[in-house]
Amino acid sequence: MRLAHFTRRVFLRAAAAAAFVGTQTPNLLASAAPMSPGARELTLVSGAKMPLIGLGTWEADPGVVGSAVQASLDAGCRHLDCAAAYRNEHEVGEALAASSVPRKEIFITSKLWNDRRRPADVEAALDKTLSRLGTDYLDLYLIHWPVVWAKDSVMKPDAQASLRETWQTLEKLVDAGKIKHIGVSNYNEAEVKELLSYARIRPAVNQIELHPRLPQTQLVKYCQSNDVCVTAYSPLGRGSKTKAGLLTNPTVTQIAAVHGVSPASVLLRWNVQRGVVVIPKSVTPARIRQNLEEPWSFRLSDQELAAMATIDDGARFCSPPWSTFGDRTRSDDIVTSCLTRLASGVFAVASLDITK
Repeated sequence: MRLAHFTRRVFLRAAAAAAFVGTQTPNLLASAAPMSPGARELTLVSGAKMPLIGLGTWEADPGVVGSAVQASLDAGCRHLDCAAAYRNEHEVGEALAASSVPRKEIFITSKLWNDRRRPADVEAALDKTLSRLGTDYLDLYLIHWPVVWAKDSVMKPDAQASLRETWQTLEKLVDAGKIKHIGVSNYNEAEVKELLSYARIRPAVNQIELHPRLPQTQLVKYCQSNDVCVTAYSPLGRGSKTKAGLLTNPTVTQIAAVHGVSPASVLLRWNVQRGVVVIPKSVTPARIRQNLEEPWSFRLSDQELAAMATIDDGARFCSPPWSTFGDRTRSDDIVTSCLTRLASGVFAVASLDITK
């Protein structure tokens, strides 16, 4: 028990430390994508509709995420973004059970954690998520990160598993009716391209960190040109949890004042105006409602988009040591290598399921 506690502390603190480090890599300018003025949904490759604004549940504290979900549903939100690794799916499920909103009206996304890559483990993980959420299917199930770990470990490679086999297992679960769409998260362009080369069922979504300081324009354009919708996590730069400064950025606040909206609404509008889904996290009912409605009350002009493009400095606020982002530094690679070697030794005698 002590070893498991120590293991969790060491690896999750290492991941957290790395996740708050922003890098300085130039990106191409963002531009608005054509979108119908009143459109509040995207059409996936299957023809299904996905709401452009949803509720994120990452970093929602235990005991409050359920009330946030209930507030969002009451405000008209019909898109919930979840993950086993967030360790709060049971609270989301309780809120769904208490809601009068029919299940078929809610688009629910969840994610497969990194240490579930073998076929039996993939299906077992999905079944656990379905049980926690209290539903018999997911609208979208994502591979959380493009890495392959041994079961009940962190960063210990599994040479007997692969992302390709994982994807093929997900395809079978779509065939079985347990999932309507499958996709990925935190994939770079090369990884999306490789997936497209063998996928029988094409990925519906790539969920990545996106905000004006990290527009990732080339990756967004690549995905959209290949009928892979893009979802932005941390569209507000993780709010007050980091020193992103997006909510207080002078350019953002000036544009907000012009339109009579909140800075958060400007940041959300920046993404949805280029056809990107956003999943801001909030546990405050008034802000949840504001995030859902206010971004539709105005449109950013070309001049405002150009001004917001100057905010781009390539800063990331979620960059754990197992990431495969193209802007990783040499020191990032060294840390990853050291942690991988350490994990191989530690998890030869210990186990850790961080989804519990």
